[in-house]
Amino acid sequence: MKYIKENWKFFIFVILMCIIGGYFTTLYTIQSFNQVVIEEGIKQIGSKELFITVSVVQISLYAILFAGLGIILSNKIGLWKKFEKNNNAINSTVIISIIGGLALSIVDKYIFGNYIDSVSHLYDSKPTINYIISSFTYGGVFEEILLRLFLMSLIAWIISKLFYRNKDTIPIGVFVIANIISALLFAAGHIPGTIQLFGYVDALLLFRCFLLNGAFGLAFGWLYRKYAIHYAMIAHFGCHLVSKLIWLLFI
Repeated sequence: MKYIKENWKFFIFVILMCIIGGYFTTLYTIQSFNQVVIEEGIKQIGSKELFITVSVVQISLYAILFAGLGIILSNKIGLWKKFEKNNNAINSTVIISIIGGLALSIVDKYIFGNYIDSVSHLYDSKPTINYIISSFTYGGVFEEILLRLFLMSLIAWIISKLFYRNKDTIPIGVFVIANIISALLFAAGHIPGTIQLFGYVDALLLFRCFLLNGAFGLAFGWLYRKYAIHYAMIAHFGCHLVSKLIWLLFI
């Protein structure tokens, strides 16, 4: 618990962002995904308002659990770093944000969209405010808590306990392997959403899913390992910010 107490401001920030993210993500889900499935879920819960409340509470509890475990694990294996101004970290974060934003908009629309009509049609209308806020908060904060702070730290901790228990320091390769695994799982975690969004999945959609999400998952994990989880969150936020601005202004 001492690690959480030492970083209570970060912990509170995560919870607040995930409450906001949970709310807007649920609204976006209700608006955009399979209406038959959504309506059945609302019917089982009792009402739309209660459905939203249950979803927000669930995401918030997950945020508390995974943020707490992630802080503890990352401190134990030396991955946790306090947020400090670092010019190299700032430059890397800006570069990743710009490249990610271009990939999530221009590359997606004009390259993948050229071969996948359903991807191209995604850009026929502008992103909703619910989708934008969801991508900033749920994507930029909750996903980084779950996949980087918790999962990447957990994988690195397990590997270190299995193979480097008697070592004074954990080899950097352990963190690289943990990053690769968590990035692949991050990409795989987007497959259900891809199916819900398009109604199907094929080899090209899977390639798109793993390329766009896996590649930047690696970049976010590198920022986490090199500088701090905060920079991974900022870069994730930045990718969505750049991509949504391009979508709103130029596509």
